[in-house]
Amino acid sequence: MSRGLKIVGCIAVLSLLLLAVPSAWAHPELARQAKAPCSGCHAAAWGGTALSDAGKAYKASGKAPAAGAQDPAYVGSAKCKMCHMAQFKAWAATKHASALVNLEKADPKVVADMAAKLKVTIKGTAAKTDGCVGCHVTGYQLAGGYPAADAAKTAAVAGVTCEACHGPGGKHVAAAKADKKATIAATVGGGTCKGCHTATMSPSFDFAKLKGKVHPVPAAGS
Repeated sequence: MSRGLKIVGCIAVLSLLLLAVPSAWAHPELARQAKAPCSGCHAAAWGGTALSDAGKAYKASGKAPAAGAQDPAYVGSAKCKMCHMAQFKAWAATKHASALVNLEKADPKVVADMAAKLKVTIKGTAAKTDGCVGCHVTGYQLAGGYPAADAAKTAAVAGVTCEACHGPGGKHVAAAKADKKATIAATVGGGTCKGCHTATMSPSFDFAKLKGKVHPVPAAGS
């Protein structure tokens, strides 16, 4: 899918509000284009279809809201495992956990073939090319996302981590126990996956068959 088509697709999601979870959540191309986090337009910290006043204004005017100090940032999988160790261990055994490493080690011919299908120009290596790396890391070019301020934080968001599917965890980590459920998406919809698992990238992708099997431990309720 070309960069232009991705942008058009994200705008369509905002305009029509038809999907339970927009594909921009997992692969927030529009957020990067707007230079603002998803929470700048969405009522929920993790995204979703309900828009905030700023989001409604953006939809009407096309003028993106500025990033704010209260916007949730990606905190890294190390933070997640402090309370969700079983889920973390199950995720760590999946290909999502090693997504960036796999991209770095990918066969050059396979990379070239996929780049041709996606109409992406490889600049140096696939792991350094926007059109590739964005789907192999978490929160690419967003607050607290990949690449982060230092090597340790960058490592925490390298790969398709918890927050790539459940949303940035900044507010979730800071929230009181009674408020935690409202600050993260415990349930993930197929639209999230299809932000990266497009027809071109994953022609045989079937969310119905994968539901509940991405990692074998059900997501925690908090």
